[in-house]
Amino acid sequence: MKFVLVLGILALLAISVDSSASMHNPFFCYATDPIRSMTNMGSVITSYEAIRRFNFTTVNPYMSTCSPSRFWYLGRYGSRLPVAATIQTMINFVESSIQDDIVSNYEAGRTTLCREDYENIRDFTIESDFGDTFRVENGGLVTDSGRFALQNISRRFQEVFPDILSETYTPARFHFRHTGSPRTNESIRAFATGLFGEAGAANVIYEPVPEVDWLLRPFDFCPAYSEETADWDRQRVAFRDGPEIQEMIQQVNAKLGFHASNQLNFNQVFTMWNWCRFTVGVTFETSNSETGGSSAWCAPFSVNHHLLLEYFEDLGFFYSSGYGVRNQRLLENMNCGVLQDLLRHMQSENDADTLARIFMTYTDEVQSMLVALGSFRDVWPIHQHNFAQQSGRNWLTSLIASFSSNLAVVRFDCDDDDHDLIFLLNERPILVPGCDQQTGVCKLSVIVDRFQRFIDANCPTFFCSSD
Repeated sequence: MKFVLVLGILALLAISVDSSASMHNPFFCYATDPIRSMTNMGSVITSYEAIRRFNFTTVNPYMSTCSPSRFWYLGRYGSRLPVAATIQTMINFVESSIQDDIVSNYEAGRTTLCREDYENIRDFTIESDFGDTFRVENGGLVTDSGRFALQNISRRFQEVFPDILSETYTPARFHFRHTGSPRTNESIRAFATGLFGEAGAANVIYEPVPEVDWLLRPFDFCPAYSEETADWDRQRVAFRDGPEIQEMIQQVNAKLGFHASNQLNFNQVFTMWNWCRFTVGVTFETSNSETGGSSAWCAPFSVNHHLLLEYFEDLGFFYSSGYGVRNQRLLENMNCGVLQDLLRHMQSENDADTLARIFMTYTDEVQSMLVALGSFRDVWPIHQHNFAQQSGRNWLTSLIASFSSNLAVVRFDCDDDDHDLIFLLNERPILVPGCDQQTGVCKLSVIVDRFQRFIDANCPTFFCSSD
């Protein structure tokens, strides 16, 4: 049996299953849709539990016949509210005349909304989606769903690797580090709570966050990277102005009954999509529903519209922290700190060293690590003109870079002194070049040889170079 996951193939299968729905249907009724496949199409605003439901399998502790001995984890923070500026934009949108205008359009027979979707839009309030938490001062804060997701992730890893991830915390066994932001701070504490319970997590010691955090926030401290990616948005903007998105805007306007000079522009349509994907993405784990929370502002979009907007977002990340960055060597070197930490941890034979090293960071760092490993590379790069040809792409951020996305590496000690490594993305084995393409098992010697330049590098300077 093959345990290795090629996420792009699963994405293609998902799209194939919904091929009839993915065509634009102006009469699609979101409120009565029992499947809601768009739940998995929110790009980096997708719920972790939603993608687990889509492609779930438990971590297999027998991927290697050797004994698990060390654990390394690089994770993104849990689901959060939009940042303050986005919250304000979303509030301004719903406090405009948009609801009254749609009601008027529906009553005049100008829309193709089903009655259920119309009533949900008519009756929408901010509190109906987010309760009383959706305020500018809460911008970027982790939600209850985000904390639950992270607690469950750590518990599942603990169940599979109890000899490494014990239920009792000791600083000799565990090392924790996060960035300086509240969202990674809250997230790593939720992860620790899943391992040790609330009382045990209160004793956890976290490595101090340095002022220049080149380990977990290298993108913020590398002028060469900023210069290299100055035009990261070019392909995304070109796609936005291209025929597929422009047709989508026309279709959304037609569904809501806006015609002639009264039509919504892209920014307004995108704000509606933000309402939709944030409501679903940050409440999924607490919704007690197989399809997650519901938002009235999902109604204007067909499945094909979600695919288009997901691709729009994928283009941005592909050219800012993916294979679209021209200077790939620089992007790989940005991971000097975490790669060096990983390699030294996996090579260590010192019984006094920690067994588990856990880091909490941002999606850019997790995505760029996948690039450094060479995983999820497509044969052809995605760009403004090949949306239709890339329906089965590997670089699909909804699946590889959701909220709480994580890269975990487990070492298995073998009798031949060349340990096995398993690379897991979101709890599933991934293909890493140079490793067994059937099982996903890597030999430590192969990984060390491939990334030798990082082991003794001076990462505070090397991370921002193209050497």
